[in-house]
Amino acid sequence: MRCLHLIIALLGLVSAAAFAHKPSDSYLTLKVDDKTINGQWDIALRDLDFAIGLDANGDADITWGEVKAKHQEIAAYALARLALAVDGAECPAEASEHLIDNHSDGAYAVLRFAAECPKRVRNLDVKYQLFFDLDPQHKGLLNFEVGGVTRTAIFSTDAASQTFQFERV
Repeated sequence: MRCLHLIIALLGLVSAAAFAHKPSDSYLTLKVDDKTINGQWDIALRDLDFAIGLDANGDADITWGEVKAKHQEIAAYALARLALAVDGAECPAEASEHLIDNHSDGAYAVLRFAAECPKRVRNLDVKYQLFFDLDPQHKGLLNFEVGGVTRTAIFSTDAASQTFQFERV
């Protein structure tokens, strides 16, 4: 009977720890101006550490120096998992700046980037694949701005590709 109580107590601790972990989210902002898309992508350091390993010395404390040493790898990893296209023509994105920001649930890498499209953006196809292979519960929260009009969307494994249409004046 004592063993049964111990097992129940351990299961309670495990399930409490599982519920205490915040789901994986990232925050993507896209601003369209004619043929240019300027973006900012806030990605949790804890998720990036799991995906590409940021904590070089293994002390469970990710420093700016450790993040800075991985800037190119962070940009390559993230941008390889985001595809932007206009009428089937790709809009290749390139990283322009790396920052750190604190959100309510911890520190985030901030990746700023720009994408040039071959023609004026009227309809934008966005394919989002960040962390879906590692965490099927991950969500990408999009804030999309065109001509002063803001839209929002959520990317998930079930809605990884979305098309945004808008009218120009």
